[in-house]
Parts: sequence; structure tokens; C-alpha cells
Amino acid sequence: KVHSCDQERQSALEEARQNPREGIVIPECAPGGLYKPVQCHQSTGYCWCVLVDTGRPLPGTSTRYETPVCESDARSKSTEIDDPFKDRELPGCPEGKKVEFITSLLDALTTDMVQAINSAAPTGGGRFSEPDPSHTLEERVVHWYFSQLDNNSSNDINKRELKPFKRYVKKKAKPKKCARRFTDYCDLNKDKSISLQELKGCLGVSKEG
Repeated sequence: KVHSCDQERQSALEEARQNPREGIVIPECAPGGLYKPVQCHQSTGYCWCVLVDTGRPLPGTSTRYETPVCESDARSKSTEIDDPFKDRELPGCPEGKKVEFITSLLDALTTDMVQAINSAAPTGGGRFSEPDPSHTLEERVVHWYFSQLDNNSSNDINKRELKPFKRYVKKKAKPKKCARRFTDYCDLNKDKSISLQELKGCLGVSKEG
């Protein structure tokens, strides 16, 4: 559902009134329900550029105590609406649980990535490539996990390489009943292997490009 900026601003103001200490971001609006291209977080001094029609932050644009230079009319590209996973059913996983399940999986992966990066002996002979600064944290996580699974560097995770993924999903993500068919859910083109795009998509971190 597309919220106009004004609606979101109202609910943010309301929330800030109820929880003044939370430091809620209050969107700045332009006429016609659009967002101003620069948004700031009053309590931390950070500002960033957004898509004026959805208010979504543009990765890699945040600055502190200065105003970032933003395109005044950046809009979401139509490809975003074309997310093939958006309405895709995850068998055995009731509607509404899918988001919860994917969020818990991403949380677990993020924790593991941070631990792996911080552990003194990097596994796999120090395969940590420098993260791409334009990537969001979630994208970094998916890239990292993908390279962990893709043992033969074929750029897709084949049936054999999927086994640890299946085990991981079962162990880490909740609700469990969503885990059973998750790898099938990720395999959009049903070629029995998962590409980086498919993994990003099924974990909800696909962005255009």
C-alpha cells in the first residue's frame, strides 16, 4: 500500500508524541503527498536522499551534519514493483508469516556475518572481499552468505551446495513450517539451483540493477 508522505508524517508525529525519547524520524513532505528529496533525523544529525514518491532512502547517500546533494525528483523505478517474490506463495507458510520468517532468517545471517568478520581467523582463507559501499547491510549479508555456499564459485548454488542452506534455514528461522519449502520458493526458474539474484529476491533484498 502506498502511503503518502503526509500520512506517514502524521503517524510519525503521533508516535514521537507518545515516545519522545525514541528519536523517531519525521518525514519532510513536499506538495502532492511526495517526500522532500532530503530527509534528516533530527536527533542524530544524519541526512540522506530518498525517492520522492515512496520516501525510501537511497543507499550510500547519508551524511552527518551536512546536507547531501540529492536529485530533486528521484523516483522508484518501475522495476521495483516487478518484484517476482512479492506475491509469491511460500508453501506451508501462512500469509503474514512469510515476512516474519524472512526477517528472522536475515537477522540470523547478519549476526553470523558480523561474527565471522570479527573472528580472528577468517574462514575459507580470508575470503572477505571489501564490501561494496553502495550496498545496504542486507545486500552485503546476502553476498557474503552466497559466497559461503557457492563452493565451486559457479555463481549459483547447486543442489549439493543447497544442503547446508536448508539445514541453516531450518535451524535458525521461525516459524519452522515456513522453512520446509523455502529453497523451492527461492528457485524462481525451477532450475534446481539458486542464483545470487534469486537469493536476494527470496530474502527480500532485491533492488533494481
